[in-house]
Amino acid sequence: MNTAYRTHKNRMFQHYSVFNSKEEALEHPYPDMNKEEWTRVCDLFASEEFQRRSAINKENRAKLKIVHTLGARYFNMHVYISFGVQKNPESDEISPALLYKKTHTNKDGMWTSEDARENFEKMEALQLQHESEGKSYTEVEILLRCWGRKRVTCEV
Repeated sequence: MNTAYRTHKNRMFQHYSVFNSKEEALEHPYPDMNKEEWTRVCDLFASEEFQRRSAINKENRAKLKIVHTLGARYFNMHVYISFGVQKNPESDEISPALLYKKTHTNKDGMWTSEDARENFEKMEALQLQHESEGKSYTEVEILLRCWGRKRVTCEV
């Protein structure tokens, strides 16, 4: 239900954004919406609080170097669903590198960003290097070497 509301609100905002001013938007209501409801929606979109929050969100999105394809679901949920990510047959664990690839590529297999692709290639290169040197690093240790120690918000 929440997703349907957000999607509908986003579509109304896209309709609203086509116009140069609130007054112009009021003259062209969203399809199948009466004038009174559309006026309340326009008031929301024109409010200082909405504009402030929108600017903050836009700024935060611009800072992202790497984006994922998880959507709004928790990372743990994707792990449990396992959506085609192969498990290690010996330990029955999901490979962090494969999970990273699955969550940073689009449905057509394209990487979400060049940085995401480079991170995955670093992980693969480190794995090959350690195997050729006879070292036995776990995949999690390789992830930490690629990304460094960062804040962890959930456990798998």
